[in-house]
Amino acid sequence: MLLWKQPKPSSIKQSMKNLLSTYQQPNSLGQIAVFARGITMWLLLLWGGGAWGQYNKQATEKGIPLSRMFNPKQYNAHGQNFAVAQDKRGLMYFGNFAGVLEYDGVSWRTIPTQNITKVSALCVSEFGRVFVGGKGEFGYLKPDSTGTLYFESLSKAIKTSFGQILNIFQTKAGVYFISQEYVFLLTSKGLKEFRVKGTILSSFYENQKIILFLKNGGPQFLEGQNLIPIAKTALTPTLFDLTAVFPLENNEFLLLTSSQGLFKLSNNTIKVFDCEANSHLITNQTTAGTVLRNGQFAIGTLNAGIVIISKNGQIKNQIKDNDYLQNMLVNAMFTNRDGALWLALNNGIVQIDVDSPIEKFNEFSNLKGEVKAVVRANGRLYAGTLNGLFYIDNFNVRPVAALNAGCFDLAVAPNGLLAATNRGLFLVSERGAQQLTPFYSLCVYVSKINPSVIFVGQQNGLGMLNLAGGGRNYRLVGKTNEQIVGITEDEKGNLWLETLSDGVIKINAQTNEEKKYAAKDGLPPLSYNRITNTSKGLIAYNQKGIFRFQPQKDQFEPYNLFQTDSAATVYWNGKILEDGSGKIWTTRGDEKFITSYLPTGQPNKPYQATNTAFLPISDIPFNVIYPDHSNLIWFGGSEGLIRFDLNLSQEYQRPFSALIRKVTVKGEETLFNGYPTDTAAITDNLSVPKIQLEPKNNNIEFEFSAPSFNVNEVLSFQYYLENFDKVWSDWTTQSQKEYTNLPPGNYKFRVRARNIYGKQSEEAIVEFSIATPLYLKWWAIAAYILLIGALIYNSVRWRLRVLVREKLELENLIRERTEEVVTQKVELEQQSEELTTKNDQLEKIDFIVQAINTEINFANLFQTVLNRLKIIRNMDCASALIFNKETNGYQFKALYGFNELSTVESVQLRLEEAENRYIYEAIEVYEDIYFKNDISYEKLNTPIDSLVTPKSMIAIVIKVDNHIEGFITLENSVRSNAFDQRDFNMIKNLKEHLIAAYIKTRILEDLENTLSNLKNTQEELIRQERLASVGQLTKGIVDRILNPLNYINNFSESSTILIDELNELLEKNKASLNQDLQEEFEDSLTLLKNSITKIYDHGNSTTRIVKDMQKLLKEKSREFFETDLNYFIESRAKVIFHDFTQKNRDFNGELLIELEQQSLKTRILPPEFGDVLSNIIDNALYTLFEKSKINKNFSPQIKLTTTLINGEVQLRIKDNGKGIPQRDLNLIFSPFFTTKPTSKGTGLGLFMTKDIIELHKGKIELNSKEGEFTEVIITLPTLS
Repeated sequence: MLLWKQPKPSSIKQSMKNLLSTYQQPNSLGQIAVFARGITMWLLLLWGGGAWGQYNKQATEKGIPLSRMFNPKQYNAHGQNFAVAQDKRGLMYFGNFAGVLEYDGVSWRTIPTQNITKVSALCVSEFGRVFVGGKGEFGYLKPDSTGTLYFESLSKAIKTSFGQILNIFQTKAGVYFISQEYVFLLTSKGLKEFRVKGTILSSFYENQKIILFLKNGGPQFLEGQNLIPIAKTALTPTLFDLTAVFPLENNEFLLLTSSQGLFKLSNNTIKVFDCEANSHLITNQTTAGTVLRNGQFAIGTLNAGIVIISKNGQIKNQIKDNDYLQNMLVNAMFTNRDGALWLALNNGIVQIDVDSPIEKFNEFSNLKGEVKAVVRANGRLYAGTLNGLFYIDNFNVRPVAALNAGCFDLAVAPNGLLAATNRGLFLVSERGAQQLTPFYSLCVYVSKINPSVIFVGQQNGLGMLNLAGGGRNYRLVGKTNEQIVGITEDEKGNLWLETLSDGVIKINAQTNEEKKYAAKDGLPPLSYNRITNTSKGLIAYNQKGIFRFQPQKDQFEPYNLFQTDSAATVYWNGKILEDGSGKIWTTRGDEKFITSYLPTGQPNKPYQATNTAFLPISDIPFNVIYPDHSNLIWFGGSEGLIRFDLNLSQEYQRPFSALIRKVTVKGEETLFNGYPTDTAAITDNLSVPKIQLEPKNNNIEFEFSAPSFNVNEVLSFQYYLENFDKVWSDWTTQSQKEYTNLPPGNYKFRVRARNIYGKQSEEAIVEFSIATPLYLKWWAIAAYILLIGALIYNSVRWRLRVLVREKLELENLIRERTEEVVTQKVELEQQSEELTTKNDQLEKIDFIVQAINTEINFANLFQTVLNRLKIIRNMDCASALIFNKETNGYQFKALYGFNELSTVESVQLRLEEAENRYIYEAIEVYEDIYFKNDISYEKLNTPIDSLVTPKSMIAIVIKVDNHIEGFITLENSVRSNAFDQRDFNMIKNLKEHLIAAYIKTRILEDLENTLSNLKNTQEELIRQERLASVGQLTKGIVDRILNPLNYINNFSESSTILIDELNELLEKNKASLNQDLQEEFEDSLTLLKNSITKIYDHGNSTTRIVKDMQKLLKEKSREFFETDLNYFIESRAKVIFHDFTQKNRDFNGELLIELEQQSLKTRILPPEFGDVLSNIIDNALYTLFEKSKINKNFSPQIKLTTTLINGEVQLRIKDNGKGIPQRDLNLIFSPFFTTKPTSKGTGLGLFMTKDIIELHKGKIELNSKEGEFTEVIITLPTLS
């Protein structure tokens, strides 16, 4: 890469001087050509140098000051503006095509002129009056009675047509209004006018002198009514125009022309002014200029924005790189009292904080992308962004060629600048940008111990590069493969690595050992840890706080770096950086809100925090903070690069005042509209005349503002209404406040503002009072009191007369009512007694009904009823006889008293027997309620005869649909007439509840039975469907196998007979056979007979299996029968035992049967359940018989027991036979599994048994111990 040699400033200066002299005297075409060629060569020379050329220390790195633009939509007027002024209160005024614009820091107002013309000139007098000049008119702004400003014309009486007012000046002699041909002077004596010979193009007032520039007449002084021409030197060209005049010391001036540059006016003579700025001003043409507060001059150009120069003509800054100064025409410029520069443009209004220490470099400055790194190398400032690497060249930002990759970090090496990018590591030097590595690099660090060693943070670990001797030798070092986003070196040479999500890693400089620091080492989170070296030691910081490394403990500890009252763990900083002076710079965790901490040297408070100067950029996130030389500091982030000059002191606590801008009565008139009618109040910057309000006008609204014009500022306000509000309001950005329904009284509304720097303004105050209405005056209140007193007096006298008359009437009434009360007392006592009795009955009925309604079980219902009926006096026994549909008789369902239900549960009574027993010869007290004394029962020769015969009885007939469903009896076994009318009444009230409960429970019982039957049917259908296909196939197989098996068995038996016959024949012919042949025949026949015997035995076994399968597939019975299980088991077991002993005469066993004493009612399929008993008992008898064959002293025993447990019957069949091995217990109910020999068992008996038990909704279990016993347990449901 070839580099241009930087030209010397002296040669540039001399070349420009020669070129300017050629241009200022263009007397020939040859000279013009020389000028053009010179300009071209000068520009080529100026473009010398490259990205790494030696930086000119005299050059200026200046950016764009903070600024803002107001467009026509914001101020709601025409786009073009022509003049700017500021009054004594601080309000800004702008001349616009629509009139005068007034801006108070919050809102805009438009004040039209009398003829609604363009306002071209503005001036504020020493008394605060705003003078206005327009086209064909001039005057001033005057408040009306409410403080509303309007245009008061001074020119309405002038007959002369004077055109546009060019300028207005306040002088000792008066106020001058300058038009193109006339000059008007306003004094205390009146308005004077005089005509100027020639046409005035522009006019200026500086150092108590008025300078006019006349067409064809040049610049001239105006003194009184006389024009005094200004001379020029021989080398000074003729001036074509004049756009601004700048004052200098010693009564000298700088004259600014639009296209000829600057000239100096000294001793009333214009001279050539040789300066650096001239070439720039000539090239870009000027339009306006003004003096800044620091004494420098701001100049508006046609093509290059704003140029700021010093008094000697040196360019200090160029403000051109923003979106609203490019190609904009600056019509007027003005510096307000806070030092801000205001521009009146052709399409808006711009404010620029030229005094601010903050300047920006962004995309308008050609700095593209988010700034990630900043460093000064070889005297030049570089910025690494996501779009590449850039450097600042005077007022311009230029990219580094061939390095258009995302740049994340920068570091200065001995032979150039290192840039970590997404395309690898680059070295920028005199040879250009050279790629050192191709790997994605996140950070770069130059070793302090050996500057030739470079460490690079990559996405997959740490890389190292040695630049010594031109070598590269790039390699990965260390064991980590995490993303390395930061590298720091401590005083011992140890490397500290910041990872994205894996904590902090230290690489020991002596041993190269790695250690990761996490929560156990004092760093709670693993993510977003940052490391920095400070004078206080090695500091780590994250969202959990600030931590300092303790080398002795080899861990981090919380550290209160700033020694504040807050704990170290409450700090969350995005950046912490200590500069060379010991000052610490920080941002918050969101990378915003810059704060600097200045060392104080005090042990108790080592740092003084300040952030006031940075508040205008407090909402911008910054990725990098870079302290530079000469008290400069740079901040880089998403909005570009910020240059902050700490040398520029700004008065952040500059006083300003809040203003009451408008006071209105809600929905009606305006009381005050912002401008004091007292002229003195204008200069005092104060308040509003006191306002008097009628009582009805107690809804009042205030609008307020404050003339503080800081860029990026949003004013906040605080207000307080004395005699109404208790405290000041909270700070708010709302600039108005409304009060409604205020009571009469005197009030003082106070408001104050706060600007972006936290400075509070002086208060603005408005006093007002709300008059007291007539009806609240003192004399009105006194009249109210007198009137009320008279009314009370007359009311009391009238009431006393009425009371006397009422007293007599009351005495007579009392006598009459006393007699009535005595009579009613007797009646009430009787009624009270009756109510008490009824209430007692109702409580008892409710007690019984609650139990009835909660009972849903039919069997338990009547027992519950009888238990609750004991509350009836003298009842000691009770019974419930209920109709049974299945037996068509009446059966006892519940008893209370001396007898147990089990004694009579089996008794069945016919209807005639029940009626004879309970209601025959009884008195029907109420319908279906009978009473009987001295009862005698007819003997029925059933357990019912054992019941106690009562002396008196109440019988309740439960009748549903004219059918008697049951009888409930309440009995007394001691005495006759034990029940009285109260008992009958309670039974009467209770009867319907009993019938309803009976119907409900009967329905529920029927529903339960129906659901049970449906469930049984469903399960049976599923079982049958499951077996249907298998059964159909198996049945066919059984039918086809059974006949061949019968043939096999029959032929086997026949073959045995034939063999016996052959043996007999062989015996008879023994003599005719030799010995060997005879023995061979005998052996063959014996073998044949044994084989046929085995065929016969296995054929019989197969036949049994097939027949058992036939039996298994046989359709089961479907009709369950209710029976006493004890009786069924006992009879069936005895038959099975008898049959076995008949077949096996040698068996000498014992059958024990122990049955539950009470009857066990259940529903079974008799044939199938009989097979269950047969299979189980046969198996038990077989094992007993087999064991008795082995052990002659063995006493075979089989025991059957039944037990009623929780409404279920449990049948146990236990034998003391050989038992079953533990390994076979899980297989015992499997089909075709048997412990018998093949010829003795089929393996289907217990399988069919389990199927039948499950069909009965029961379950079967088996317990056994080999060599000792086997017990089968069958559990079946009983009938409720």
